[in-house]
Amino acid sequence: MSETLWYLAGILFIVLGIGVSIGIHEIGHLVPAKLFGVKVTKYMIGFGPTLYSRKVGETEYGLKAFPLGGYIAMLGMYPPAKKPETKTGFFRDMISQARTAHSESETKADANRKFYQLPVSKRMIIMLGGPFMNLVLGVLLTAIALTGFGIYQSSLKIEAVSVCFENTSTDCSVSEQTPAYIAGLQAGDEVVSISGQQAIDWVQIRQILTSTPTAELEVLRDGKFLKVTVTAVLQQRPQFDSLGSPVLDEAGDIVYQPQPFLGVFLSPERKALPLTQSLEASGQTIAQIGQLILRLPEEVSKVTAVTFGGGERDITGPISIVGIGQVAGEVAASEEASFVDKFATGIQILGSLNFALFVFNMIPLLPLDGGHVAGGIYESLKRGLYRLAGRKDPGPADTALLMPLTWFVFIALLLVSALLITADLVNPISLFG
Repeated sequence: MSETLWYLAGILFIVLGIGVSIGIHEIGHLVPAKLFGVKVTKYMIGFGPTLYSRKVGETEYGLKAFPLGGYIAMLGMYPPAKKPETKTGFFRDMISQARTAHSESETKADANRKFYQLPVSKRMIIMLGGPFMNLVLGVLLTAIALTGFGIYQSSLKIEAVSVCFENTSTDCSVSEQTPAYIAGLQAGDEVVSISGQQAIDWVQIRQILTSTPTAELEVLRDGKFLKVTVTAVLQQRPQFDSLGSPVLDEAGDIVYQPQPFLGVFLSPERKALPLTQSLEASGQTIAQIGQLILRLPEEVSKVTAVTFGGGERDITGPISIVGIGQVAGEVAASEEASFVDKFATGIQILGSLNFALFVFNMIPLLPLDGGHVAGGIYESLKRGLYRLAGRKDPGPADTALLMPLTWFVFIALLLVSALLITADLVNPISLFG
């Protein structure tokens, strides 16, 4: 397959994966809504023109042209006005339309099948169902990528040995030669044991050499076992966790610690991580996405500056769906990556996208799911205070009144999306430089 076809295949894989993820998100809303008796009139994947739809029972299921969004339509998403609405205007009409949305399919039998009539607990289950499905899917995909396929880690086999501390040089004095070269280690050697202990991985070897820089290595070379003595040089080096991420201190700076230096390059090999580390990686990804969203205004301003003022994009910064497709295409088109590498990376990207959908939808602003959850929490607190005060139940919270704010949030999201898409087209992030 040509590089261009691989590139397009990577993009298609991500687009379809996003469509499936959104579909599962909406199922998370659909199933509890139906179980609680709410009338669901539509279940749609995507936006734009409808490509296919079929009505099953009282619900129309459909697929739209652009599978990058989705929704379910429920009766009575917002409660009716407590007082007659006599005023008109852009925002007043918006509120009124929100109250009556999808009421055209309401019948007399549906009088008690409206969303706002449910107890707050059931409404919150419905609204949390979508993000919860993304959370579960994100954890599952991450586990498949890290525990199923594994990640590349340093093996016990030596790929190359540097002659000098300055590894670009091969001519230096003995004092400038690396411990590995002095000890006689060679490319192709596989470390079998260290100081009489079976070699498990290079992390173990580093730990032993840190406490005892001089140690005896047993290596397998051309089918024969040889013993060599090495004396490592301790150097201050950045620390990385088991997932390859840099370890940071409380100030956010990379932590440096003494680390043994031998002067060897190790052959990489794909190793499956324990499920516990996959779960740890899921938690780290969610935390990183949450921090990014909290810094979104600052990060978007940085992207704007480098896009229109020149500069290199931060690979850890915000990215649009276009940029994600570009990254997936770039990975798929790489000649250095095997099919397993490409597929595993694609799975991990989709896992991260589901975590992003989970975190983003939990933002307590309408029209996001978190906005409805926040409305439910407000309603519970208000009703509780009214009960304590011996006052009449105020009824469901009228979140329809927040539609003007919802409109501004929607416009802001569109502007941020447009800016990030522009940045990804003008100054894209590249994993391979």
